[in-house]
Amino acid sequence: MYIITVGVSHKTTPIEVREKLTFDNTQLASTFERLKASGVIAGCVILSTCNRTEIYATSKDADSALSEIRDFLAEKSGIEIEQLQKYIYNITCQQAITHLFRVASGLDSMILGEMEILGQIARAYQVACENSACNNVLNVLFQKALKVGKQVRSETRIGNGASSVGAAAVELAKQVFNDVESRSIMLIGAGEMGRLVARNLTNNGVSDVMVCNRSHDKAQELAIQFNGCTVPFDNLSEYIHKADLILTCTSAPNYVITKEQLSQAVEMRKKTILLIDLAVPRDVEPESSELENVCLYNIDDLQNIVDKSLKERKLEAEKAELIIENAIDNFLKWLNNFHIVPVIKALCQKGEEIRDTELEKAFRKLGTLTEREEKVLRSMAYAITSKLINSPIVQLGELNNTKQGYVYTQMVKDLFNLSIQTDEPLPDSQSDE
Repeated sequence: MYIITVGVSHKTTPIEVREKLTFDNTQLASTFERLKASGVIAGCVILSTCNRTEIYATSKDADSALSEIRDFLAEKSGIEIEQLQKYIYNITCQQAITHLFRVASGLDSMILGEMEILGQIARAYQVACENSACNNVLNVLFQKALKVGKQVRSETRIGNGASSVGAAAVELAKQVFNDVESRSIMLIGAGEMGRLVARNLTNNGVSDVMVCNRSHDKAQELAIQFNGCTVPFDNLSEYIHKADLILTCTSAPNYVITKEQLSQAVEMRKKTILLIDLAVPRDVEPESSELENVCLYNIDDLQNIVDKSLKERKLEAEKAELIIENAIDNFLKWLNNFHIVPVIKALCQKGEEIRDTELEKAFRKLGTLTEREEKVLRSMAYAITSKLINSPIVQLGELNNTKQGYVYTQMVKDLFNLSIQTDEPLPDSQSDE
């Protein structure tokens, strides 16, 4: 049984192609039914997010299964298969296993170490199970992937630190204010960056929002989005002291907030004020940082925080790769056992059938034999069969623990023309727990 993956992601495919390959929950049941009805796909799981669509499947015929899935995706997207081939990746066996484990660990995400993907994989697996689309191999594979993802997050710091300017702003706010959710913020300007940072802060519990913009209509529009209020731009200096955190991102050619204005505001507040200046050119007079109880950061400061965080995440990713490598080894051992057990059973059964058939032929030709003579012949036949079969079984067992174990198992199966039952019981999948 081969494990295969066919997919597209933000790394390989533009959004205008990815959006044609997304699945919603209403499409999944019919998709599972369609793929399994092909006769070459034994089981499948579909992972569909804004950044990737991947179909994980198992099949006894990898080439036919890959072709079937590619044709299906071409049909779904309305893109000619020759054109679609430029974007999709087709991976099998160990590469497919490694890919899923890295995806679950956040190593293949747009933002290194992001947490959301693990929940998305869990939901994709659950939906596949609910639609009876999984089989034994996929069950163990996805359970192992979810375990690996959790292990990476618990044993490394890959998800820690700011991964965007908005996240860096939240991190700064939490460093300055222990109770950031109870603080008030003022957003000056209607730029996209300012909106994103303000949204990050409100997502972290901040609810008191003031919006100030030269255009009152735009200020009003933003204030409604944040359930806040507006501040007249011409009277900005009268409101500075009311904000714990000021986000400013305008296109003004001169300083919107001066050192003198801040000095007056701090005198009125008697407590710390945090300013995050996202504008280029800057909105806040840089010398304002000299004032007591003023914490001033600009866009470069935030980017430095992000860069440092990503550098640390990359170091943690090296630890994650070791966890993944160990998990792959354990899964491959399980998978090799999954394949070797029925092959050994079939090999022994075939040897016994040949032995018994040839013994009966010999007895008919020899005529009447004494009990001792028949016993000697049977003993010899049993010994020959056992010695012939024992050697490939022992070698197969030793090779089974290598990463190419399945290849040798398949060779024995083909060389002896063995007929394998597909409903063989699973070997213990928890041996490495």
